[in-house]
Amino acid sequence: MNVTEVASAHPMITPRAEDLHCLRILLVLSTYFPESYGGAEQQTRRFARALVERGVSTTILAPRLSHSTPKRSAVDGVPIERLRLHAAPNLGGRHMLSFLSWCVQLVIWMLRRRDEFDVVHIIHGRLHAVPAALAGALLRKPVLAKMGRGGRCFDLDVVREKKIVGRWASSMIKRHVTAFIANSRQIAGDLKRHGIEADRIHLIPNGIDLPVKRRRQPSTDGTRRFICLGRIEPEKCLELMIDAFAALPAGAKTQLTVLGDGQCRIALEEQTVRLGLAGRVKFVGAVEDVFPFLRKADFYLSTSVSEGMSNALLEAMSCGVVPIITDVSGASDIVEHGRSGFLARSHVEYGGLLLRALGLSEAERDAMARRAIRTVAARFSMESVATRQMSLIATLMQKDRHAPVHLPAKAT
Repeated sequence: MNVTEVASAHPMITPRAEDLHCLRILLVLSTYFPESYGGAEQQTRRFARALVERGVSTTILAPRLSHSTPKRSAVDGVPIERLRLHAAPNLGGRHMLSFLSWCVQLVIWMLRRRDEFDVVHIIHGRLHAVPAALAGALLRKPVLAKMGRGGRCFDLDVVREKKIVGRWASSMIKRHVTAFIANSRQIAGDLKRHGIEADRIHLIPNGIDLPVKRRRQPSTDGTRRFICLGRIEPEKCLELMIDAFAALPAGAKTQLTVLGDGQCRIALEEQTVRLGLAGRVKFVGAVEDVFPFLRKADFYLSTSVSEGMSNALLEAMSCGVVPIITDVSGASDIVEHGRSGFLARSHVEYGGLLLRALGLSEAERDAMARRAIRTVAARFSMESVATRQMSLIATLMQKDRHAPVHLPAKAT
C-alpha cells in the first residue's frame, strides 16, 4: 500500500450527535496561548473550538512557563490546565529536567483525572508526547498523535536524535500511540519509513476557518503587493526571500509586508536596510487577525525548509492570495504549480518565480486566485477537517474492546 492510499484504507464511522455529547477529549501540547502563537497553537485552538461547537467536551493540557500565566483558564469556552515548568518539555538537552518534570506531573494529572477524558490527542510527536502516550496506554484509552513536520525535521527523527533518551523516547511514541495523523503525504511517508503500519496512519490535512469576506482590495497604483506571515525563525529562511525580493527589477513597483515575530527579526530588519529596501519592506510584527492584511496582498511568499502543512498558506489561499513557496512538506498537497500558485524546488529557483509572478497580467493572477480559493474551500475548511478527525475518533472508540484499567481511587 502506498501513502496516497492511506487515507482511504480505513472505513470511517460518522459519529452521531448524541454520541458526541458524551465524548471527552484531552488535547496535549508542548506550548499554548498566550506563551506561544505558532501554527500548532492556532490549529489546536480552531480544532478545539470546532469540537465544542459539536458538543464534545474538550480540555487542553499544556505547560506553564511564566508565573504570570494562570494555572487554569479558558479560551473560546475550552478549559486549559497548565503544569509549571521552566522550559518547554519538547526540548530535552540542557532542559532535560523540565522534560522529566513534565513526565511526572503529566502522568500524575492523567491518572488522577482518568475519569474525565476518553481520548488522548497529542499535538506533535516530540519529546512531550512520551508521557501522554504511556499514560494513555496504561489507562487503555485511544491515543492519537498529530505529527508536526515532515522531511528533514520530521518529529520522530528529531526525537531519535536526542542524547541519552532519544532512541527510547522514539520507541515509546511509536509503540503506544494508537493512531497517527499525518497532515501531508510526506509525513505519511515519514511514518512508514519509521515502521508505522499503514492502518495506524491517517491522512487528514490542517483546516482553517474560511473568511467571511474574501474580496481583494486592488492596488490603486499598480504596485504588486507581497506578504509573508508566520514565525520569524531560522527554518523559515526569510533572508533568502529578502535577497530574492531585492533582486527584482529596480523599476518594478513592489512591496513586501512581513507579519510575525521571532528570533531572526532584528537581523532581517538590518539586512533590509543594507539592501536599500527600507521603504519597500515593512515588518508589522505579530497580529491577531491576518485577514485584513491578506485582502490587500497579491502574492504570498514562503521560503521555509521545514513545514507540516502551513496554516499561513491555507489562510492566504482562502483569500485569493497567490502563493510562491518552496516545495516542502504539504505544499504540493495544496498548490497546483502554475495554476493555483508556484512551487520552487530550490531556493535557486525562487527568484525566477518572483519574476514570473510579476509578469502575470491581472486577469492571469485573478484566475490563479480563484483556483486557490476553490481548493481551500473544497478541501481544507475546519468544518470538514474536524468532521474527519471526529470520524477517526469514533472508529477508534468502536474498535476499542478493552475496558479501562481500574486503578485504586485517590485517597481522601
